[in-house]
Amino acid sequence: MRKISVLFAALVLTAATVALAPTERAQAASVSAAFVKVAPESDIRVEDMVKLELRFNADVEIGAVEVYVAYDSEKFEYISGPDCVLGGEGVLRISDPGTSSYSTKRNYLLYFKAIAMGESEFSIRSNPEIYDANDGDAMSVSSQPLTLTVLAGTTASSDASLAQLKVGSAVLSPSFDPQIKDYNVHVENSLVKLAVSALANDPLAAVTVEGADELKVGSNRITINVTAPDGTENKYVIYCVREEAPVEETQETETDEKEAEEKKIEEEPKEHEQAFYVTEQDGKSMLIADTQYEVMETDAGIKPPEGFYRTTILISGYTITAFSPVPDGTPEYLLLILRKEGNDPGLYVYDRIEKTIQRYGLLSNGEPTGIVKDEKEADKNAPDPEAVEKTVNTLSTVIAVLSGVCMLLLIITIRVIFRRRRRAPENIEPKSAGRSRRTSAGKRRRT
Repeated sequence: MRKISVLFAALVLTAATVALAPTERAQAASVSAAFVKVAPESDIRVEDMVKLELRFNADVEIGAVEVYVAYDSEKFEYISGPDCVLGGEGVLRISDPGTSSYSTKRNYLLYFKAIAMGESEFSIRSNPEIYDANDGDAMSVSSQPLTLTVLAGTTASSDASLAQLKVGSAVLSPSFDPQIKDYNVHVENSLVKLAVSALANDPLAAVTVEGADELKVGSNRITINVTAPDGTENKYVIYCVREEAPVEETQETETDEKEAEEKKIEEEPKEHEQAFYVTEQDGKSMLIADTQYEVMETDAGIKPPEGFYRTTILISGYTITAFSPVPDGTPEYLLLILRKEGNDPGLYVYDRIEKTIQRYGLLSNGEPTGIVKDEKEADKNAPDPEAVEKTVNTLSTVIAVLSGVCMLLLIITIRVIFRRRRRAPENIEPKSAGRSRRTSAGKRRRT
């Protein structure tokens, strides 16, 4: 019985050893890969030579190696490496059949040149093939990528401005100026792509254009990004309006000509709008209209007039503080805090329909005086010149008639007075004659 137990234990031990052997083998047949920056020790800058080492570490001896290394060819240029490394343009192939003396470690030294600013990840592409030198079985591979950042060179330029900006046959409004960042342009409905030509002042600066390939009907935003060699960035924006599809006309009539004339009149304000925008100059937000105004970021010590509410509006992509006569909604008129060159900050009326700016009262100790909320409302309250003139004419006529009546009454009164004076002596003479006759008759009786 004891012999049977010993035999059974031996069989169990043997079975366990056989069962565990493949597992230990599977765990041992693995390799890890990692990229290590050897040089330079400090930051990487444009034109620097960069030395990287790809290190493999396994628990067993490494045999043949067949892997692909990926990197960003716009940031790094492959210079050299071992004979078993081939390729470039963003992908390297390492095809190493192995050596006569095997080891658990394998390293490959790779040289690159930094050619542009930005980040690049160095990694091993999927499905790498690394084999066990003993039995030729493929091993499982785990890898750690490496991200390197390239900075600007020590003598790199910071100029991120444009020297030229064109939009095909269309016309920019306003005309191009390197200091002006926002522009407007109108194109026909048939134009679905805007040919933007942007040339940087610095030949080494990078220029990219976004939003110009697929124009939709209505408003479109086109962005031109300029990146200087030292990393300084600048942005120019073109607000492009693509017209709606034209309506087919069967014949030209007088009505059609009238409609065309009305349409031309309606489009005149749009031309004015093209010269109304906000841009950034010398770190300040400037409103370009009939002249230049600095947009004040704070209240500048100015109190809003009574009955106005603080709000914000968006002009050319810039958020501007404004004051509205109504708490909600979008009125035609708003108040902005602006400063005209040579003047103190003040309140200005912004006509959202006509795109105009007008001074909104005078300043006294930082507070607005002579406030008029709505010029149209003030015009309504003002007297009608025609009505005033009509009233004055009527009053003049009445006064002239009354003057004539008074003069006539005065003349009649004077004549009556003179007539009475002329009649007075005639009435006195008959009384005297009567007395004489009575006296004479009395004397005769006494005689």
